[in-house]
Order: sequence, then C-alpha cells, then structure tokens
Amino acid sequence: MLYDKTQMTHLVDTLRQYHRDLVAVAGDGQSVVDTSSDLGQAVEKLKQAWSDPNSGAENGALEAVMTAKSHWDSRYAGKCLTTLDAVATAVENALQNALAADAKVGQSFS
Repeated sequence: MLYDKTQMTHLVDTLRQYHRDLVAVAGDGQSVVDTSSDLGQAVEKLKQAWSDPNSGAENGALEAVMTAKSHWDSRYAGKCLTTLDAVATAVENALQNALAADAKVGQSFS
C-alpha cells in the first residue's frame, strides 16, 4: 500500500494546529462572554470604548461588531472546529488502519 506516514502525520498536526489557532483568534463559540480569544477580547474592549459609562448606551458600530461575533459563535465556530477535528481524526484513523494492515501482512510472511 502506498502512503506517506510522515505527510499524513504532518497533515494531522497541521489540522489540529488550525483548530487551536481558530480558537485562539475567534473563540470556540461556546462562551457567553469570551475573553480568552483575540476576537472576544477585542469585543470587550470595544464595548468599554464605545459605550456611554453613564447611560450604558452603545455606539451603533458596536452592534455590527457584536453581530459579527455572534455569527461566528452561532454559525461558524462549531462547524469549522468540528470539521477540522473530524478530518484530522479521519486521517489519523486511516493512518493507524494502514499501519495495522501492514503489520498483519508483515506477520503473515514471518
């Protein structure tokens, strides 16, 4: 069977890194108040900067930012992160299956 263990392992590592990078930049979409991701921190800073401390009124531009964050959380985060995870797991499982099959074939010649 022709496969490249090094490349497949690299692909899995790269997909897992993309997952970590997306969570770090935009959050995992699970937190109501996300202060761990870059986007979540930016939203919180904009809330402070674009809200009237006396009345609590928010700048209209903040609504657009909040909508973008909400869309990431509700529409894209789960799908993107789940897909990256699923593909990485599928590649990892395929590699393990190929290695197991090779080992069985090798043992049959022993």
